[in-house]
Amino acid sequence: MTPENSARARKAKNLRQEECFSFQGAKKLSLEEKLFLMETKKDRVSHIKIDQKKCRSCRHKACLIVCPAKTYENRHGKIEVSFENCLECGSCRVACKEKAISWENPRGGFGVIFKNG
Repeated sequence: MTPENSARARKAKNLRQEECFSFQGAKKLSLEEKLFLMETKKDRVSHIKIDQKKCRSCRHKACLIVCPAKTYENRHGKIEVSFENCLECGSCRVACKEKAISWENPRGGFGVIFKNG
């Protein structure tokens, strides 16, 4: 390893992980900017169903925290779903300890369409 390569390796090792994986000088994207990188073909029928009875007994409301697209919202003690925003990652199903979320893949031809991926 040349001294120049060794110096670069030391410098890279000292960088925080997020700096290593970003382009030099690139700005960090907001949630809205990240969501712009994908689009969805919207359906009239929701692929997410919520059992509100089970939700009322849930203390943690993990679905409000883990969803990267903020698909779930607590309004007046009731969980509302904006299924059109769903990224289809399934985080909500895994995090919901009450098993109150029934999630299926969107119908054929609907759902997430990634622009850069």
